[in-house]
Amino acid sequence: MSKKTKNIIFAISVIISIGISCFFLTGYYSVDTERIYFQGYTDYATKDAYIRDGRFILALIFVIVGKFNPEIRVVHITSLILSIFILSACVVQIYEIMTRYRKNNDRKEKILAFLLSYTYIFNFIIVGIFQFIESFAISASILFFIIAIKKLVIEKRWGIGFILTLLGVIWYQGTIPVFIATATLITILESKGINKEFFKKILPCAIAIFVSALISVILVKLVPVVTELEMTTRLSGLEYIQNIKENIFTLNSILFDTFYLFPPYMWIGLCMTILIISFIIGIQKKEIPFTINVLFVFMMYIFSLLIMFPIQKILKLPRVAYVIGQAISGMLIYIYCTNWEKIKSKVYKTIMMIIIILYFVITAISILKSIYDLKLANTLDETFSQTIETEIERLEEQGITITKLGMRYVGNGENIGKYSELVRENSFSILGLYTIRTLEFYTGRVIESGVQDFTDEFINEHFEQTDEEVQFYNTEDTLYVLIHR
Repeated sequence: MSKKTKNIIFAISVIISIGISCFFLTGYYSVDTERIYFQGYTDYATKDAYIRDGRFILALIFVIVGKFNPEIRVVHITSLILSIFILSACVVQIYEIMTRYRKNNDRKEKILAFLLSYTYIFNFIIVGIFQFIESFAISASILFFIIAIKKLVIEKRWGIGFILTLLGVIWYQGTIPVFIATATLITILESKGINKEFFKKILPCAIAIFVSALISVILVKLVPVVTELEMTTRLSGLEYIQNIKENIFTLNSILFDTFYLFPPYMWIGLCMTILIISFIIGIQKKEIPFTINVLFVFMMYIFSLLIMFPIQKILKLPRVAYVIGQAISGMLIYIYCTNWEKIKSKVYKTIMMIIIILYFVITAISILKSIYDLKLANTLDETFSQTIETEIERLEEQGITITKLGMRYVGNGENIGKYSELVRENSFSILGLYTIRTLEFYTGRVIESGVQDFTDEFINEHFEQTDEEVQFYNTEDTLYVLIHR
C-alpha cells in the first residue's frame, strides 16, 4: 500500500473522529476524575490505580504530568487527541492487512474497506475509552497489539512480536481480548480457514499473550512486596466467583442493550443477519467451511470477552468489552477478504454492503450521541453544584456560614425521565451519589461535613409541597437540599 494511500486513510480517520468526538474536545470529567483531582496525579498514579494495576509506563507518565500539574480538563483533551491519532494509525494498519488478502482496485470497494477498517477500531464502545484520562494508553495498547499480531502471524518475526505484545499488556491489560480476537481474525485470513496451518500460525500469538499476561500478573503481585501498597482487587482472587456470576447474569443485557452506547437489539440483530446470510451462502455454494469460519470468528469475539469475566464486572466498565463493538466488522472483514467475489447474488451482496454502510452510519451517530449525553451528565452536575453554591453565597451575604450539607431525593422520577439512560447512569446529582467532593470539584466550595439525609417529617415541616426540582432550607450552619426526581 502506497504512502499516499496511508496518509489519506489516516487523515480521513482523524477528521471523522474529531467530528464525532467534538463534545469531549471541550473537556470531560469521568468517574475517576474526582479521585485524581483530590489525590493529585502523582499519588493517583503511584498509590492508587496505575502502579497497583501494573501499568508502570502509565504511572511514570502521570508522575511526570504531576510535576507540571496541568488542569485535568487540559489533560483529558490532550489524551483524547492523542487517542484519535493513535487509533487512526490502527485504522491504517487494519486497512493495510485487508489489502494483503484482497486487492482493492475499485473505488467503491476501497470505500467499503475503509468503512470496515474504521468501524473495527472506532466502534461504538470507543466512547467507554474516550471517557477516561488515560485513553491514550488504552489506544497505544491496541496499536501495539495489532502490530504485534502482524509481526507474529504474517512476518514471523516472533521476537519483536513478543516484545510488542508485552508492551501492549503493560500499557493496559484490559485490551487483552482485543489481541485474542484480532489474532484469530488475522490468522484465519492468513491460513485460509480453520486447519492445521491455522493452529500452527496462532500458536506464537497464544504463547506471546499468555507469557505477557503471566509476566504482568507477576509484576502486579510484586507491587505490594516492593511498595507496601495493598494488592489490587482485580487480582486478589476474593471477587472472582462473584464477578463471574454477575457477568454471566448481565451478559444478556450487555449483548442486547450494549451499555446504551448503541441502539438496543441493533448489535445482536446485525450479527444474526450476517450469520444467517453466511449460512445461506454456505448452503447454496456448498461451502460449509465458509459459514463455520464466520461463526467461529464471531464466537472468538465473545470468547475473548469471557476471559475478563473473573477480573472485572463488565457492565460497569464498557471499555473492557471493546471487542463486542469489533465483532460485526470482524465478521464482515473476513467475508470481504475471502468470499466477496464469490457472492454472485446481487441481493446478498447488496445486503452486505448496506450492513457495512449502515453500521458505519449508526456507529458514528451513536458515538456522537453517547458523547453528548456523557457531556450533558457533567453539565447537570456542574449546574447543580452552582445552584447550591449560589444559595450558600446568598446566605453568606446574610451573615450565615454553612459548614454542613443535608440532601434528600424524593419523587417518582418524572424530572429525570426526560434524560437518556446514559445520562442518568453518569450524573452524580441524578444518581443520588452527589457528595461534598463533587461540590468542591465544580465550585471550589469546601464543606466540613458530608452529605446528610433527613426525615420525611422534617420535609413536611420545612419544605413546601411543590414540584420545584430543587428546594433549600437552612438551620444555623446546615443547608438542607431537597431534590425532586
